Amino acid sequence: MKILVNATPMRGLLTGIARYLRNLYESMARTNQADLFYFTGNRAVDSMPFLAESRQRQQTIKAVRQLPDPLVFGLRAARWLKYEHQLNGLCKKEKSPLFDIYHETAFTPAKFTRVPTVFSVYDLSLRRYRETQPRERVWMFEYFIKTRLRYAGHILTISEFVRQEIIDEFKVSPSMVTAVPLAPDPIFVPCGSDCLQEVLTRYNLPESYLLFVSSLEPRKNIDLLIDALEKVDTDIPLVLVGWQGWGEKGWLEKIGKTCFKNRVYFTGHVPDSDLQAIYTGAKALIYPSIYEGFGLPIVEAMACGCPVICSNTASMPEVAGDAAVLIDPARSDELANAIETVVHDTCFRDNLVAKGLEQASVFTWDSTAGKTLELFKRVAK
Repeated sequence: MKILVNATPMRGLLTGIARYLRNLYESMARTNQADLFYFTGNRAVDSMPFLAESRQRQQTIKAVRQLPDPLVFGLRAARWLKYEHQLNGLCKKEKSPLFDIYHETAFTPAKFTRVPTVFSVYDLSLRRYRETQPRERVWMFEYFIKTRLRYAGHILTISEFVRQEIIDEFKVSPSMVTAVPLAPDPIFVPCGSDCLQEVLTRYNLPESYLLFVSSLEPRKNIDLLIDALEKVDTDIPLVLVGWQGWGEKGWLEKIGKTCFKNRVYFTGHVPDSDLQAIYTGAKALIYPSIYEGFGLPIVEAMACGCPVICSNTASMPEVAGDAAVLIDPARSDELANAIETVVHDTCFRDNLVAKGLEQASVFTWDSTAGKTLELFKRVAK
């Protein structure tokens, strides 16, 4: 079976979508059941493209964010139409299709009619919570999803929660949408004390801390997290791991208050080898997101033996099972109480660690790759 993949999202920062796709296709390659080709925008290659250099990529994104939304939308739409043209030109001169399936991995799908196409839709945040997203991204999604969705042979998503949302939102048949869950990267296991200490020293982090891992953007609900920290009866520090993202950051003003002095640490985007240690050393991962299609940090933290406190909304209860403390993402007092319990109740925390390790083991990339490959085979027929 010959699979053509939109490799564009694989070339960005190693965040949610890029992490998913790279793990998925590395695992699929090991099955030896498919020939994989990665479309980079002008040609198909048989090796996975390299990730972007983190600092340079973030600087580019920051510069683009300074431009007017209509201009950014126009530039991105033009670039996407060019991508679509190049994609169709890849097979135009061939009498028979070069590939058996095309996997559209971008959040704006392309029209490609030469082979059966599977669209990945990771979540509907660009519709459900459009006020938390850059306007030009919302415009891109709305235009291309409305005009291109009908070309999908099948829709692939990452949780049963989002699967049902897609069925309800786009009025498609349930048989048209399949959910295949994600998994923690194999690097995420508890690390040794020497490794942990080396990473904490290098990033100048405290010995004991709470952890937040994600892009620093409105949907992640950092405001509520800071409000909760004001209410807890402890001065345990908070470590924020992730790139700057977008949107207003009123919570930064709260951090500037005297009560938070020397209590909040920013690492920026970090490599996985360091993130593994930072997960391992944390008292708990705090993940109060308003909405997630899956929530990879939940299972990554669990796999490293880090207790998890997360929201009780969207896909997160499905992913966390009974192995996390679930809180209402609108109630800072509820989050504060959960933090107090996890930090001070050793037996409760140890129980969470054990449950988390077991829950994380349920999700594997070999399983995800196998289920995805079987789906591609069905759609190709």
